[in-house]
Amino acid sequence: MINKPSKTLYLSIESRLCDVALVGHAVRGVCTCSPLKAEAYGEMEVCVVEALNNAITHAYKRQEGYRVDTAITLHHDRISFEVTDEGNAMEEFAPRSLEFDPEVIGSIPENGMGLFIIETLMDEVSYSSKNGRNTLYFCRYFTQPQA
Repeated sequence: MINKPSKTLYLSIESRLCDVALVGHAVRGVCTCSPLKAEAYGEMEVCVVEALNNAITHAYKRQEGYRVDTAITLHHDRISFEVTDEGNAMEEFAPRSLEFDPEVIGSIPENGMGLFIIETLMDEVSYSSKNGRNTLYFCRYFTQPQA
C-alpha cells in the first residue's frame, strides 16, 4: 500500500462547554473522508466531546477565557485526535474501570466516565503533560492491526 500523506485539521475553542458541539460536528465531517463506517462517526464524536469536556471541566475548572486545541488527523491507516489544554494536569493517567452496583444509585462513579468511554471505543489512548501543555491522544485504526 502506498502511504498517503496525513491530513490534519486544527480547531481551537474557548473553554466554554457550549462550544464543544462545534468540534463534535467537525469530527463527524472529517470522518466522512475516512474509510470508517458511518456507525463509527458518532463514536469518534463522543470521544472528542468527552475529551474536550474533561479539559474544560477539570483542567480549567469550567473557567472561560482559556483555549482548548484539537487536532484531527487522517492517516493512511487510522484517524487520530489530540486534545490539548494548558490547565491543571491530570494527576494520574491509568486505565479506567467502571465497578459499581447498578442497583445502588450512589455507587455510580462521578468521575472517570469520559476516559472510560474513550478507552473503550479507541484502539490507543495516551496522555502527556510537558511544558505546561497537557495532551490526550487517541486513535482508531481503519482495520485492526495484525497481531
